[in-house]
Amino acid sequence: MSVGAIVAARRHRERPPPLLEVSHERKEEIEKELKKRQELRALLKKYDTNNSGKLERDQVVKLLTDEDNTTPPGTAPSEEDVDFIIKLADKSGTGSLNQKEIEFALTAWRRYTAKKDEMHEKLKEFDVSGTGKLNKPELKLYLTSLNGGKLVSDAEVEWVLEEADVFGDEGIHANELIVATTVWFAHIDEKQAATCCTVQ
Repeated sequence: MSVGAIVAARRHRERPPPLLEVSHERKEEIEKELKKRQELRALLKKYDTNNSGKLERDQVVKLLTDEDNTTPPGTAPSEEDVDFIIKLADKSGTGSLNQKEIEFALTAWRRYTAKKDEMHEKLKEFDVSGTGKLNKPELKLYLTSLNGGKLVSDAEVEWVLEEADVFGDEGIHANELIVATTVWFAHIDEKQAATCCTVQ
């Protein structure tokens, strides 16, 4: 039998029926995922007032307002913060958020609001130029502080800037600082893991 015939036979083989019994852990994971999807569908239905199947800017503002527990009820996010969340989560590039993008947006928003005061304080500390954002030299100083005072390379600064510069203006704003920080610590974890593997 030729290779092509074997591949064709494999493709036409019937998929076996799903298992009737799954592990308790797997069942919990499935139930958790289903619950998350239901919650996201409920959120979309609640805020998608024009039934477009996605959240447009004014609807995103309402969602973020309701999801911010760090400010008095009804306090709307700044225009910059709304721009940040939409740019960060809008992977489809439509200027609006679908159900999957809403999940990412909420994760980012909750993480940012929990650290917002800290990020603004860090911005004030390292923004020596007073531009309201960190340029490359200032970002390098910030990353060096995260690195326990050990100098980071220009290549690492460039990489973090590229990953975290959501607005694309060659600087890191307070809201982007949470992305830069997360990216940096993930980078450090990878470096340490690689070092451990090399040593072993």
